Amino acid sequence: MTTKRAIYPGTFDPITLGHLDIVTRAAKIFDYVIIGISAKSNKKNLFTLEERINLARIVTQHLSNITIMGFNGLLSHFAKTQRISVLIRGLRTSADFEYEMKLAQVNKHLLPTLESIFFITSKDVSFISSSLVKELAYCGGDVSNLLPTLVNTALMKKIKFN
Repeated sequence: MTTKRAIYPGTFDPITLGHLDIVTRAAKIFDYVIIGISAKSNKKNLFTLEERINLARIVTQHLSNITIMGFNGLLSHFAKTQRISVLIRGLRTSADFEYEMKLAQVNKHLLPTLESIFFITSKDVSFISSSLVKELAYCGGDVSNLLPTLVNTALMKKIKFN
């Protein structure tokens, strides 16, 4: 019997209830899921890689088949080193689909055995993105219902000192 393994990649800066929706649903389908947290991004991260890993580890500790790992470089290289051939991605809007389709094609080009599986976000969290959460928080908006409590507390501390 083969083990169904997958990677859920992203920057998770910060990890939101939308992310948790996707990973919780993926954990029911796959035997083993790695939340792969990218060290580098074209975005300016608010949280360090270590902080993002620690926050993700704490808020997913109730999911026994989830592992949190940071990685540098190409996602296809990370997937190959982990011997995983399935990527999990979340789709909120049709614009996400266009972007994710391009990423899936590039990853497939780089690693032909790599498949992308898309989860449609649940409607109650479909508007949440890390970028939106940070923008709202910087402008004084209440984001407590968009984040796990621990992550909201960490975000408020970061914003206060930035």
